[in-house]
Amino acid sequence: MRDKLIILLKPYAALLFLDKIEVSVVLFLALLIQPSIAIGGFVALIFTIAFAEFISLKEYLDNGFYLYNSLLVGMGIGYLFAPTLLSVFFIAILSIFTFLLSFILNRLFAVYKIPILSLPFSLVTIVAYLASLRYSHFFSELINNHLIFDIHINTFLDAFFRALGTIFFLPNVLFGLIIFLLLLYASRIMALMALIGFSFGVFIHSLFVTNYFEALHEPYSFNYILVAVALGGVFLLPTIKNYLLALIGVLISVVLVDAMVIFFNYYSLPVFTLPFNIVVMMFVFVLSMIYYKELNYNIKSTPEESLSYYLSNVFRFGGNTVKIALPFKGEWSVYQGFDGEWTHTGKWKYAYDFVIVRNDKTYQRDGVYLEDYYCFNQDIVAPISGYVVALRNDLPDNNIGEVDKINNWGNYIIIKSDYGFFVEISHLKQYSIIPKIGDYVKVYDVIAKCGNSGYSPQPHIHIQVQKFGVLGSETMEFVFDKYYMHDKLVFYGLPSQNELVRAVVFEKQMGMRFNFVLDEVYEYEVYHNQEYQQNISFRVQMNKKGEFYLSDGKNKLFFYNDWEMFYFYEYVGAQSYLKELFKLAAKIPFVTNAKYVDYLPVYLIKSKLESLIIGILASFNATLYKREYQYQLSALKLKSVFGEVTFSFYNKGFETIQFGDTILKRVVK
Repeated sequence: MRDKLIILLKPYAALLFLDKIEVSVVLFLALLIQPSIAIGGFVALIFTIAFAEFISLKEYLDNGFYLYNSLLVGMGIGYLFAPTLLSVFFIAILSIFTFLLSFILNRLFAVYKIPILSLPFSLVTIVAYLASLRYSHFFSELINNHLIFDIHINTFLDAFFRALGTIFFLPNVLFGLIIFLLLLYASRIMALMALIGFSFGVFIHSLFVTNYFEALHEPYSFNYILVAVALGGVFLLPTIKNYLLALIGVLISVVLVDAMVIFFNYYSLPVFTLPFNIVVMMFVFVLSMIYYKELNYNIKSTPEESLSYYLSNVFRFGGNTVKIALPFKGEWSVYQGFDGEWTHTGKWKYAYDFVIVRNDKTYQRDGVYLEDYYCFNQDIVAPISGYVVALRNDLPDNNIGEVDKINNWGNYIIIKSDYGFFVEISHLKQYSIIPKIGDYVKVYDVIAKCGNSGYSPQPHIHIQVQKFGVLGSETMEFVFDKYYMHDKLVFYGLPSQNELVRAVVFEKQMGMRFNFVLDEVYEYEVYHNQEYQQNISFRVQMNKKGEFYLSDGKNKLFFYNDWEMFYFYEYVGAQSYLKELFKLAAKIPFVTNAKYVDYLPVYLIKSKLESLIIGILASFNATLYKREYQYQLSALKLKSVFGEVTFSFYNKGFETIQFGDTILKRVVK
């Protein structure tokens, strides 16, 4: 019963791009100001859900767009016609039509990564309006939706709140004020973008119509609000650049609204949300095609949460930047990095060269022979997992002092990553390449030997990430996922020229300690100041996305194990022991000893008010979100400023969890 009620209520908040049940409840109750609209929307949801269950598509109801479009259609009919048996039947037909159209459009648009937004509603409502022109007896059921009970604030705010209310077919100041307060409660960024979008759209429109009052009372100005909110924090991340893109979207919507009003009025049709749909779809499509970095690929319940998730991913895991492993074992030195002074320029600037240095030299004796160079004939390992798509193996290694100016790349291998990019390694030793074209190699597999073929003054490794699997392709920016430098473990970085870096040797058997299995329960005794308090337990659970998390019954701590490292990446809930565990063991690399830095999400370490302020300011300056903390892993213990955790040699999970005067001791049965 509770689940069905949530399904019924969720679409109300979804109309404001929100996923908060309390917002849905308030909106539903506020819509009762105009019963015909409230009844129309609710009836449409009932029929849509019943139809989805009838044809066994109930699982799709979790996706809001399958329901909020039907909700809009129902409210639209309720806005026009009094609730009678005939109008209810009309709503039933249209809601089923809307659900089917939403399903079809979603499948088609998903290919191009375009959200369907409220396009099904706009199209179905046009059909409804055209059809109703032939139903003459419907006009006897037309109702006057003028609300007697309303408030007045001032001319501008009245217009703004009415525009907000129009999203729900209630152009009423009081109802619009309720919506704005809900936006302010859920997301300050959304509330701000709504106000800015409306103000900017009205100002631009007034320049064209030369009448500010006319622009202020444009009946379709709610499109400016929807565009600004959608592009300023929902489908794009809330950043300065995207705020500007949102305003550009508002500019386009102003012209689009006017053009559509003229065209649609000719057929006595409403414009509704078509301008908003067209503008947002265009932006999302184009930006997804160019792999725009600040597209919101993980939409959370609010822009603040999306930004927090994104920045945490950037600082902790390198964001969406391409990540590769070092192509060698042991310790090497950076000979040349990005935008190097010799050959890494132009479209080939994203490349790295490595050599081995001892006593400040790359060679022993006089360095006359290839064998004098420390890196010559050393193993080269695959920096990624993927298929070999091209190679050359027959070129001789140059004598010292000579270079091959014809075959610049020398012997090389190109591997296509499982993620779609390509990695090329050049100047390999003659006949040393082990795999053949078409072979699949795994990261850290030995694939060749370091040589001196091609345009190479001395033996070294040249590595680059590129867009295509052909020799000489344009390079792409990347980072090395893990390496030691100055006895510290560095994640997702780029060492500077002449820096010594050492490859990480993972103890993958450590991964078994954190191989948590669904429904496993880990029980702990809680002590405070050495006095027993209670027993608690954490259960391993999984959500519908296949994400694993630890749960104490109320709170969720999401984790991942990639067999090189275990890490927590998201916490949902209130203050709890799980929240403390996140801080204590945010990231655990599978090595014996290591010192490293991690960047924790602000909500873990700051109060709600501080997190709120930082969340808003971070959209203008991302570094405000960057919180650096030192960790030290040694033997079976991980220490930080927050406390420490210990691991068992024999059992999975955490042996003890200690912070302040509190300690959790594992109960092993």
